[in-house]
Amino acid sequence: MKCLHQNIYKLLVGILITAGLLQAQTIGKISGRVYDEQTEMPLVGANVLVVGQEIGASTDEEGNFTILRVYPGTYDLKVTYIGYATATIKEVRVYVDRTTFLNIPMKVEGVQMEEVVVTAEKPIIVRDKTFSSSSVDYEDIEKTPAEGIRDIMDLNTSFQQNPDGTYSLRGSGSFDINFMIDGVTQENSNTGIPGTNYAGERANTSWKYDFNPLGIKQMELISGGFSAEYGNAQSGVVKIVTKEGSSKFQGEFRYEYRPPGKYHFGDYLYSKNHFEWQKWGNLDAWFKANYFQLPPNQQLGDPYLENGVPYNLYTYDEITGTYEPYRVSLNDSLAADYYNRWLSNRTPEGKSMEVADGFTWVQIYDTTETGILPVYKKVWQLQDVVNKENKLGVYDYRELAYQRVLFGFGGPIGNLPGWTFFFSGEKRQKPTRLPTNERYTDYDNVNLTTVSKLGKKLTLRSMFQYQHSRNGIFSGSDDVRWASPVGSISFHCGQTKYLLVTVPPKDEFAWIQSFNFTYLFSPEAFFDLTFSHTYERYEVNTTPLSTKWQVPQGNWDEGYTRLVWDPSATSYNQDVRTHIWAVRGDYTNQISHNQQLKTGFQATLRNMHYSSVSSAYTNALVYRTGFAEYYKAKPLTLAAYIQDRMEFEGMIANLGLRADAFNNFIDVPADEWNPFYMGIGANAIGNPETKKSTFHFALSPRIGLSFPIGEATAFRLQYGHFYAVPNFRHTLSKSTSQGWIMYGNADLGFLKTISYEFGVQHSLWGTHKVDVVAYFKDMTSQTTNIRRHISTGSVQRSATDPYAATYVNTGYGTSKGVEIEVEKYTTGRLKYRFKYTLSRTSGGVYGPSEIWADNDPNRPYSMRKYIQRANDNITAFDKTHALSTVFSYSFGYKEGLYMWGYYPLQYVTIALTYTFRSGVPYTLVETYEETFNLINNRRYPMEYETNLSLSKTLRLFGYRTTFSCRIENLFNNKWLTPFDPYSEADDLLRWVNTSKIPEDDPYEYFRVYRNIPRQIFFTFGVAF
Repeated sequence: MKCLHQNIYKLLVGILITAGLLQAQTIGKISGRVYDEQTEMPLVGANVLVVGQEIGASTDEEGNFTILRVYPGTYDLKVTYIGYATATIKEVRVYVDRTTFLNIPMKVEGVQMEEVVVTAEKPIIVRDKTFSSSSVDYEDIEKTPAEGIRDIMDLNTSFQQNPDGTYSLRGSGSFDINFMIDGVTQENSNTGIPGTNYAGERANTSWKYDFNPLGIKQMELISGGFSAEYGNAQSGVVKIVTKEGSSKFQGEFRYEYRPPGKYHFGDYLYSKNHFEWQKWGNLDAWFKANYFQLPPNQQLGDPYLENGVPYNLYTYDEITGTYEPYRVSLNDSLAADYYNRWLSNRTPEGKSMEVADGFTWVQIYDTTETGILPVYKKVWQLQDVVNKENKLGVYDYRELAYQRVLFGFGGPIGNLPGWTFFFSGEKRQKPTRLPTNERYTDYDNVNLTTVSKLGKKLTLRSMFQYQHSRNGIFSGSDDVRWASPVGSISFHCGQTKYLLVTVPPKDEFAWIQSFNFTYLFSPEAFFDLTFSHTYERYEVNTTPLSTKWQVPQGNWDEGYTRLVWDPSATSYNQDVRTHIWAVRGDYTNQISHNQQLKTGFQATLRNMHYSSVSSAYTNALVYRTGFAEYYKAKPLTLAAYIQDRMEFEGMIANLGLRADAFNNFIDVPADEWNPFYMGIGANAIGNPETKKSTFHFALSPRIGLSFPIGEATAFRLQYGHFYAVPNFRHTLSKSTSQGWIMYGNADLGFLKTISYEFGVQHSLWGTHKVDVVAYFKDMTSQTTNIRRHISTGSVQRSATDPYAATYVNTGYGTSKGVEIEVEKYTTGRLKYRFKYTLSRTSGGVYGPSEIWADNDPNRPYSMRKYIQRANDNITAFDKTHALSTVFSYSFGYKEGLYMWGYYPLQYVTIALTYTFRSGVPYTLVETYEETFNLINNRRYPMEYETNLSLSKTLRLFGYRTTFSCRIENLFNNKWLTPFDPYSEADDLLRWVNTSKIPEDDPYEYFRVYRNIPRQIFFTFGVAF
């Protein structure tokens, strides 16, 4: 029986082909009514066809029609009815997961009456908007001064890019957004720092969001509640729909360039104006160093000082012609050698430097009891030489240029009707703002989308995608990376910011394949079946400078060769590989013109391999020093949902129910107080007995209501439960340091958020839309860190009371706010949008911060002082104020300035964005009397930014050619890099109590601003 159950389980898993990321629908629909223009009576049986798409519908007895499965975009509709003139409605816009409503009047056909052609107006009020969302078309992206999709997200004040490169939405955590490309979630299974996951999240986990804009058809940002078909997110969904090819071959190519320069605030890193150069950049400073002073028992005579600089003095014997020691107090030759090495290690290769190159003897006279004694001193000569070799890798980072190539083209596949493709890609090389080992941050993306009509009822849509990013572990969203702001100002320690391999680069790869089969039962019902596979690979493996030795492959490496640890190389290595299989089935039935029922299932299976280390090691469990991690797991997530969408004249309702389940499928200790440790050096081995991790279940009701009032106003209400699977860094990761220093909790439950929202849309003057929304989010069962006192704790802990970090679901929080958006919706040359958000996000934890086993002899007599008070504090994700504005003006044919028979502004578009947000919160406790658990009681300065773009389109050699210039951070606004609250507490206090402007500090005390100074990009594009 046991074997039978195992076989059934394996069969189910095999059938599901489950893996990592859930496919979701990327289609919309068109609904409307056809009627006689004079009598307003419905026309029964009128044919409505989407031109060029071979899809359509006929009207019912009420004149209503519904066309399902319309890919987002702009289309023409053709309506025919016997006795009436053919009507063509142009530029009908379709949005993902939305309904486009049309009322189509028909004219009785007269003598020689021509076809009636009208242009559909973009509705100001979105009747079926039951939650906060905004749609962005390719045309909108084109007119926005933005580098990539992340910049577009930043213009929505609901979204916030954090200093470390992660994203939060309406005060949510870092990974509470479901970001999807063609329904495939861009997941980050590895979110921590190699070997030290307990120390926090690694930087720039949002790199996958920067999809090639030339391959995007439409983008939707859902910031409120969302339908039951979407899961594993507490806050919102971002959906990108890629372009499909058409029956005509077309495409576009672009090249973007930013000139070389210094793209950080402050002076050039190797400038002689820096404090350390002023202190150690001349030879005299090295003579003053105590390190080169000879011991007193080796000194001859009294030390000789000249302007505070000790010198070696010698007498000259004219008979023998030699110099003999007279007063020797300094090993000056060694000091000169160190000085030369110091210069070489801090001067870029190929640049000139003044080195100590020999010396001459200069005669001086020393007065003694016997008279005037001729004495000679060494005078060191400085010579300009070119630095031929730099062992630390220092280079002139100002000489590197930014380059970016983008392309996108598509069309028919042969002569097969309904078979199309679209192929897009991007290659970006962005110089690191400060010198790094890799010099550039690289980004590559290639995407191929195909559509194949396999008959009248069956369609196959496939997507193949490759992504790659090369960046730093601690680089942050804008590549702010150097290991130390100042370090120890001394000759023998130096500043680790010059040791370019100390913080290594990481390579991240993703290969995605998805196949979507759509079977059409009838014009009103169809079934979607989607399979996808994603392979993620993260590597940190930097070549050392002084050796080429490698550790041979061992049983633990599984095909991954690691480099031997070397003092001049990185102390981090990482090998993370994750296969993610997913399957999704959706059945959609338009039961009536007013009601659509949708139901489906989803399953995801991951096969995860994680191995990483920090510092010297042999493998991930046996090592000399440092930290290491190693685990394998096959987490499984399952879901099913039902969604009922009802569309009436005065009410539109989205009612849904979703069921979720997950299991990490990893062995957990049978005795949680004594987990087994198989390495060496721990003070206890632990109990090897294990048990299976448990299943977790959740049920999520979702309700969204919209109440259109005429054509000018619509109210909406939203309520829903939203669950997310805990971060793998908290459930699977196990960090070791000759014993467990962190042991993840594989039995963590779902993270939960209950969301409420009330909003109103209103058409102002028939040209503008005002959207006001108030929201409240109640977050419970959030993950928080505690200490578990276990016998196999790290040897770095107390030998009598060791402990390791772990995680529990005792965090909570609330987020509330008001959002106001004003947008000009009518067509015209001038377009603009304002959005302002006033919000407050707070949170806390309850329960003990440290726990002991009941029989632990080290357990305190009273646990009261370890119980955390449930105080609400402002969270690190809080942004009280946020404003975003977007302006664009486009000149048409023969518009604008007229000069010498030419219109230079013809087909020119000028666009400008302006944003500001409250600064990042931080904690400052200056006096003992302040509350001991006070958190985030202050803020860094407000963050402002203005971007500008200017583009012109013209025809050259029959091709549409575009020249553009984009200026980012036009006014050089600065955002201070937050101080680390633990390692830089003293730095923070000094900044608060002295000067908050780094330019006023002679020590240049602050690391760097986290944003980039003014940048000017030039773009050339050709479309065909």
